[in-house]
Amino acid sequence: MMFKHLEEEKQSELNYSLELTKQLEEPTKTLVENTFKKNIIAMAKNEKNYYMTRIAELILTSIVIGVNIVPLDFFTVFKIPIILLDARIWTILFSVCVLVCIALDSLFQFRDTWQKQKELVQELKNECLKYTCKLGIYTEDISETETKTIFLQRFLELTGERYSLFEYQKKQQEKVDSKIQEIENMKKEKQEVA
Repeated sequence: MMFKHLEEEKQSELNYSLELTKQLEEPTKTLVENTFKKNIIAMAKNEKNYYMTRIAELILTSIVIGVNIVPLDFFTVFKIPIILLDARIWTILFSVCVLVCIALDSLFQFRDTWQKQKELVQELKNECLKYTCKLGIYTEDISETETKTIFLQRFLELTGERYSLFEYQKKQQEKVDSKIQEIENMKKEKQEVA
């Protein structure tokens, strides 16, 4: 409930990004959509984790301060055992919790990761818009095949994928070939049964 606006923002961003891919052809469309989904979902998750750790730090730090400021007489009214009234125990306990929150944030770098993913999504959306509207390097002076190739290569460069366009096309062709082989095998099995 507390992060409802983040979920709505994630869904809005996802819908808009997927709308940009409508004019793309397969298999490029699937690659772009999957990249958008992966990055937008991870971006929202990291943003949520960042805010949760910050809120936890704030609350726990406030409790540490409160435990050390509030007089012990205030708690005796509630008939709390004396051992639980030792401010040092609570200070140590909540300080360790604050330290864990800070360590999680430092270890996973939620904010940095979230910001990088957000920048990547923006760059990818811009590239899709340029391709769709034939702007920049996608001018109408070049052929459609060259435009598609440039878009895919640029997309792979932005995402930092470790393979070239040739390797990507080769993998896509292997997938198609394997599907064709499966269909042929199924046909042979049906013929043998008949």
